[in-house]
Amino acid sequence: MLSKYYKYLPWLILGAFWSYQSAIRYAQTTFDVFYLTTVFMIFYIALLFLHEKYLKYLYKDFFTHLLSNSKKDSHP
Repeated sequence: MLSKYYKYLPWLILGAFWSYQSAIRYAQTTFDVFYLTTVFMIFYIALLFLHEKYLKYLYKDFFTHLLSNSKKDSHP
């Protein structure tokens, strides 16, 4: 099961870096940096999970509908 998530490892590493950079901007103490980095990483992983389980198929249906030309696709 975990083998399909290895492709997201580089994005998680970049997400950790971006979370740390965002946390540094808003934090005042060391605990704040740790807490905000954790919160941002949880949010980032939740978005990744939401994309993998639900939005990927919704995007596929949406773009198929958007890019299909019903006038050309219908044959008399």
